[in-house]
Formats: sequence, C-alpha cells, structure tokens
Amino acid sequence: MKLITIPLRDFALPAPRTGSIEAHSGYGRPAADGQEIHVRVQRKRARADASYQAEVPVSSLFERDGYQFRIDGRMDGIFRHDPPKIEEIKSSFNIRELALRLADKPLDHPYCLQLQTYGYFYWRGHHVLPTLTFHLVSSRGGESEDLELQLDLPLYEKWLELRLDELVAATKQAEKRAARRRKIAERFTFPFANPRPGQIELMHEIEQGMTERKPMLIQAPTGLGKTVGVLHPVLKEALGRGQKVVYVTPKNSQHSVAEDAVTRFQETGAAVKSLSITAKSKICFKNEPLCNPEYCEYARDYYAKTYAHGLQDILAKKRKLRARTFRDLGAEYQVCPFELQLDSAEAADIVICDYNYVFAPRSALGRMTTVGIDQTGKPNLVIDEAHNLPARAMDYYSPALSSVILEKMRDGIRKVPPRFQREAEELLDGCIQSVASCRKGQSSKPMRIDPPAERFLEQEAKLRAALSRYLDSHVEIEQEDAILRLSFYWSEFTETLEYVVDPDREEFFTTYHPHPTGGMVKITCCDASAMLKDCYDDYEQVVGFSATLKPFDYYAKLSGLDTGNVRTAEFQSPFPKELRKLLIIPQISTRYAHRERNYAKIADAIQRITGLRRGNYFVFFPSFEFLERVVVLFPPPEGFTVLRQERGMKASGVEEILGHLRARSVPTIVFAVQGGSFSEGMDYAGEMVIGAFVIGPPLPNYDLEREQMREYYQRQYGAGFEYAYTIPAMAKAIQAAGRVIRSETDRGLIVLMDNRFTEASYSRSMPADWFESDVADLVSDSILRDVAEFWAR
Repeated sequence: MKLITIPLRDFALPAPRTGSIEAHSGYGRPAADGQEIHVRVQRKRARADASYQAEVPVSSLFERDGYQFRIDGRMDGIFRHDPPKIEEIKSSFNIRELALRLADKPLDHPYCLQLQTYGYFYWRGHHVLPTLTFHLVSSRGGESEDLELQLDLPLYEKWLELRLDELVAATKQAEKRAARRRKIAERFTFPFANPRPGQIELMHEIEQGMTERKPMLIQAPTGLGKTVGVLHPVLKEALGRGQKVVYVTPKNSQHSVAEDAVTRFQETGAAVKSLSITAKSKICFKNEPLCNPEYCEYARDYYAKTYAHGLQDILAKKRKLRARTFRDLGAEYQVCPFELQLDSAEAADIVICDYNYVFAPRSALGRMTTVGIDQTGKPNLVIDEAHNLPARAMDYYSPALSSVILEKMRDGIRKVPPRFQREAEELLDGCIQSVASCRKGQSSKPMRIDPPAERFLEQEAKLRAALSRYLDSHVEIEQEDAILRLSFYWSEFTETLEYVVDPDREEFFTTYHPHPTGGMVKITCCDASAMLKDCYDDYEQVVGFSATLKPFDYYAKLSGLDTGNVRTAEFQSPFPKELRKLLIIPQISTRYAHRERNYAKIADAIQRITGLRRGNYFVFFPSFEFLERVVVLFPPPEGFTVLRQERGMKASGVEEILGHLRARSVPTIVFAVQGGSFSEGMDYAGEMVIGAFVIGPPLPNYDLEREQMREYYQRQYGAGFEYAYTIPAMAKAIQAAGRVIRSETDRGLIVLMDNRFTEASYSRSMPADWFESDVADLVSDSILRDVAEFWAR
C-alpha cells in the first residue's frame, strides 16, 4: 500500500473548495510577522502555565482505496488540563473581521479545519474530546481575543470522507503526471541535429554539476545557444524525478527566449507543458490590482468558482499556458486570471516567470514547491541573466519614502469621496511630517540616521485602519486610487524596518536626503545574500547563467551561494575570432575630472571610425548626462543619421528605433546608455548592428549611499571598491559590448574607450576569449588602419 505524507496545512481544506481571495482566506503561506507573534504568545503561555506545551507534533494515518495518507502537523500549543485545551494562534491586522469569518461556517474555512483536525487527531489517539480555542492577536496593536470552536464529530467525519475521496483523486492524477514526466525524460532528445560548438560541453558541465548536487554559475556568451543548452539537461533531470523546472528572468519581456526553447522541445516530440506567468498589474481586470472580495468580483468566491467549473482540469489539458488563456477563462467564469496562473503551476512541467516569484519577500510561488506524489526531491531552478540577481535582490529590500512624492498625492486625495477626504489629508500630513522628522540639523547634505521605527510603525497602523474602513465602505475604486497608493507606498517601507532595527543586520542602513521642498528617507540593503540563500531551500538543483558572471566569487557571494560548494564554468564564443574586432582606446579618459576635455575627442573618434564602414552602430554611455554632452558635439559621417535613447523612454519609443535599425534603410548611429533598454536582453542579428562603442565603465556615483556600501563590502569581503564600483560597472559594459556578433555569420566591431579597461581590476571581469594573455593586446598602434583592414577582409 502506497504511503503518501501530506502536511496538515495542505490537508485541512474545505471539501469542496470555498472562499475568496483575501487576507483571511486561510490559503497560502503564513506571514513572517505572524510567526513572530506565535513565538511571543507561546513564551508567555509557558511562563504562566506549567502544563502548557508549544509546537507539539501530531500525526495520523488514514487508508482509502489502496493508499495510506499520513497527515503530519504541529499544534501551536496544548494545555494539559482535564480536559486538555488545544490552542491555535492566528494573527491579523483586523482580528474582529477574522473572528467573524471563523465563527461563520467552521467547515468552510481552512483555519477552522486545521484546529478541528488537531482536535480530531487527539480524540482519535486518546479517546478524549479536547477543548478547541483560537487565540487571535492583532498585528496592529497587539490586542487579543479568544474564540472557542466546537468539534462536532459526525460533521467533521462527513467532511473527512469527502476530503479523503479528493485526496485519492488528486493522488491518481499526480501519479499520472509524474509517470508522464518520467516517460518524457526517457525520450527527451536535444532539439537540434547539429549542436553549436560548445553546446555539448555546456550540457555535460551542467550534468556533472547536478550529479555532484552543486549549485552552478555558468558564464557563456551570446551565440552559444546557452538557453537551450542549459534548459535541456536541467529539465530532463527534473522530469526524470517526476518534477518540474522553474525558469526565472529579470523581466517579463525576456520570457520569450525560454518560451522559444520550450517550443523547440515540443516540436521535436517532447510533450512538455509550459506556463508563462504574467505580472499581476498587466493581467488584472480591475483599475487597481487589489485582491479584496468586497472590491473585486474576480476575487469573490474564487475558490468555489474554480472548483465548480473544473478550471484546473481545463488548464491541465493545454500544453502552453499564456496570458490570453487566463484572461479568457477569467472573463468567462469571473475568476482572477493572476491567481489562476499560480494555481496552474502544479501541473506545468516548466514555469517561466520573473525573479519576483522566487526571490521577492513573500514570493507567490511558494505554494508549488512542496514534494508531490511519486516525485523525488524538489523542482529545479534556472536563473537567466543571473548577473542581475544581486542588485535586483538588494532593491527588494531598499525602499524609500519621499516627501516630494507624498506631496504629489495630495491632488489625488482631493478626488476621493468627500467623507474620506479630511481623514486622508490628515494621514498624508502625518506621513510628510514623519519623513521630515528624520532630518537632523540644517545640513543640506545626505546623512546616515537611526531607523525611524516607532514613529513610522505608528503611522502605518493609522493608515491600515483607515484603509480597512475605506474598503469596507464599498466605494468605487478608481485607477491610481490615492488612498491605496499612499497605504502601499508607506507599508512597502515599514515592512523592511524589521530588518534594519536588528542590530545583527549590518547589511542594512538608513539615510536621510534633504530636498528644497522636503526630503527623502531611504533604507539601503547592500547585501541580500542571506535572504536569497533561504529561497534556494525550495529547489533541488540551482543553475544561474549569463554572459557576464566574472569574477565568480563576487556573484556567488552576493547571490547567497556557498563559494566553497558552487560549481563555476566559463565558455568561450563559438564564432571565429576573425569575425570580431575588439579594441581599447586608452588615450581617452571618462573619469569625472577628465570628461570636459574628452567629450570632443570621443565625438571625433566615433565619427572617424564609423565613417570607415556604412551600417548601424550603437554608442553606449555611462549616463544620459554624458550622452547629452557628446551628442551636441557629434557631426555624423556623410549619409548617416543619428538617433538617441531618451530619459524614461517608453516601450513604443524603443520599438520605433529597433524598427528603424531592422529596416537598414539608412546607416544609423544610436546614442544610448549602458544598463538601459538597448544594452541588455536585446538581439541585434545579422547586419542590424555592426558595431558598438562602450564609452567608459559606468561606475556608480560616488555618494553617501555608495560609500556606505563600499565600507560594508570592505569589512565583509575585503574588496570594498571592487564590489561597490568596479564589478557592477563592468557587468553593464560587457553586456553592452555583447550586443554585437549574435550569430555565426555576423561580423562586428567593439570599441572600448577608457584607459581603465586596461587595468587588472577591470579586465578580470572580461570574457576569457577577449584577449590571449594580456589586455594590452587590445590596444592598437593604428586604430583607423586596423579597423579598415578588418572591414576589408
């Protein structure tokens, strides 16, 4: 008889499903602040009553249709009285509202079913019916309320019969899914008859790393076919265990590369099922993506509607799940398309999504990483463009509050219903005053401050109470609703305060930045490795890859990987070196102190070099300010046109320039910035772009925040300047240079302008195939002659 172990939390669910998407639904992972409240209450209970026991493990075995289901859980606490009392601790911002939900229909709420299941297990083992109590604690003010729950044995056992029937059906479905995956793995062939040079070696490297069970960082250039080369062995290994792969990218727009790889697999006979997750803000039907059943009809009764209409069965039959599928089903059945995506993840063989769904605080994909039936281990994780991960993760924990932004919300506040305007104005004033209170003295320079925890958390409590009343009033929520924007803007900051106030968290600091009309208070996280490390616990194999992952120790450390255990490898370009001309012009300096006398030199060098060969070129600058100083001095070669990236350029503007380059109707030079839309994640195939100029390494600004980071990196890693300045700059520079030569027939020119590119601290980030032994080999005695000879070949 097959034994299946299920966490009690996943077992104790309404049968059939009921409920809406909301904070009190009982579905999903518990919040971190709730766990802290649990510990506080448990300690208090233990001091007050010697019979109290916290975190008591419980387990019970049920047999049904040839299966054994072992349900494992852990009671928050039990008082060993006569009769015993089992207590379940739940925290909520609004405990009155939660109490009403729990008292309504006990068998229709997961929390009630959890507590009743603890009681039933106790009765089953001891033949004594315990008292059941909820201890509800407010996360806002700490006040508490006790709510007693009755265990009606006949009613509970009626639910139990239904739930066990559900588990049998789900188990049979999971067995089929795992068997299907293993069958695919047995026949999972590489989708190309003739792999590119380096692809076979790349796959062997990854297979070896997975055999050793080591996380991997792989640097591989564009043109190697690294997406297919990485995904094929990782997906095959996961499918062979009956598992899936989660593939994350820094942007939604980069999903297409992984989707194309999956299409290749499918076209060669692999019946893999893929799911691409679209951001909530882009797929939501409402003006504001607010999951509240009082406001959103798609959140209301979501669980009941998806169950009644069999939507998961419908989705399970599709091989490709994209945004349109979820929008169509959402509109037809009045269910949330975003939540439907997440619920579809269990049946997908590969889930393609943004970094947020794995690495952001309270990540949404936590629900699908549990071990399933007939599966071994956990899902595999692939991190695309992994050089972005350290900075992206730091951003998750680096919020700011600006009085200028707050003041701009005032016009929006005046548009909310009149009965809320006065209170909203007072809340906004309180927020602005709280930010202003962080200023110390009259200095106009940024300053480091102690985290303003107490005052900001008090303001947060006021905002949440007002927001609760606002939503309960059934007002019509318009797009960009000012009260919602204010509440979310403030809470994003206060959620991070818990890290900053911890004296052991040296990687966080708080600064205040004065402004003529107010100021800004900012939390900076300069190392999110501890939080990232926890995220990997949900995955079996972890593979990060990018064209820029050197030095490996930097990316391993700041990505939360153990440098002593991580496996690293670098692969060189598969294309003949004679197709690429790479030069450094050290006579030009882009250092801040030297810029004024180099602007004209840069413009002249670009003009003379591009004049040697008609075609499309990019010139990538360290900043928009630098770009603007050079473009006004630049006389394009005869017959050339000049385009430029604008600050805050929208997607339509980017696409307009790309369309112009694709047309190749006139030779064009595009002035753009490193680290921007044109310099990363873009493919310029063939003659679309024949050359790129990288104007200096784009070092971050020397300011208080960056210097604080440098000091931390020096203390923690002994490499302050490199970690704070050099390595992040070189990642952007190399990404920009990599836009040239995207296929085996491309020919292209790459020119790096700045003498720092010849220094060892910068050149060690460069790909190994850029130079043989000495970066000085890239310095030319006769630049124009060498470039002319390259084009003449």
